[in-house]
Amino acid sequence: SSSSSSSSSTTNTKNKKRVTPSLERDLVRAKVSHFLAAHLPLIRTKVKSVLVAIAGTTAHALGKIRQSLYDVTNHPDLLGRDSWNEAIRTVVDVKIVLQQQQQQQQQQQQLDPSSLTSNTTSLKEMEKDQQRKFSLWSALFSNTFSNLVHSLLTSSFHSVHTQVVRSLKQSLANAPHQQHMLLPHEAHRNTLTICRNLDLALTKVSDDAHELLVHAEEREESEGRLRQSLYVQTCEIMGRLLCELRRMMMNNSSSSSSSSSSSSSSTQEYVVGRLCHLLQHRLSSLFILLNPQHAPSSSSSSSSPHGRMITLVELRSAFCLAD
Repeated sequence: SSSSSSSSSTTNTKNKKRVTPSLERDLVRAKVSHFLAAHLPLIRTKVKSVLVAIAGTTAHALGKIRQSLYDVTNHPDLLGRDSWNEAIRTVVDVKIVLQQQQQQQQQQQQLDPSSLTSNTTSLKEMEKDQQRKFSLWSALFSNTFSNLVHSLLTSSFHSVHTQVVRSLKQSLANAPHQQHMLLPHEAHRNTLTICRNLDLALTKVSDDAHELLVHAEEREESEGRLRQSLYVQTCEIMGRLLCELRRMMMNNSSSSSSSSSSSSSSTQEYVVGRLCHLLQHRLSSLFILLNPQHAPSSSSSSSSPHGRMITLVELRSAFCLAD
């Protein structure tokens, strides 16, 4: 009886194993692919926060970490890379992941126009990813470092803007309050110094970024991302400076009630006018930073709801004295 009961239990166990449904391979690949596509943005956000905690806002440290990660994830003799590729070939449909990511990034672009640079570039990367496999580097780190570069440039350009405004306010504070006491050559010299410092600072930010953030392994892609980000950041800093200058003039016009404040206001108008004239004609770095071939809109669809980027001619006309 004991032997018969054991045999029956064995038979029941086998039957239970046979009853267990087997999932179809296409169904498993589809589920895993959708799951991976949904969670990759969260993983990249976490990776970005870890990298920021390690490297801070230093371009040199960021470049060294980027090089180390690239070597680790792309070296052909490393087991991690082989395991990743084998897993991708087995359970992931790359086309589903890339299509879902593209839809997510297009929705983000409609909600956040400032993400135009990184999103436009990442769509190019997706097309190339279909040809060169869904590598560990492209899935987790390439787009993450692109966003970090954009954040790093934002901080650098903000520092440039702060320095220019500080220098202008200091120059206005040292200027005589009566316009008849203001020497034109001194006003020209001071405003020319501010303009030259701004031009040198913009050039330095661009040169440092190209030296530290353009990588030999992905030169075409990283340089394209960097140029687009520089274009966007340059437009933003010049727009901020233009708004600051106009805010100064509006505050002067509203506070110029007495004769003393009126003379001080005329002095400030003269200095700001000289600076605007120099900003319109003496910023040689803008010809490189605002090259129309580097504008993000040139690589995006013409039907973009946000339209095209501002051009150099339009930006320079904003500083026209007739305005």
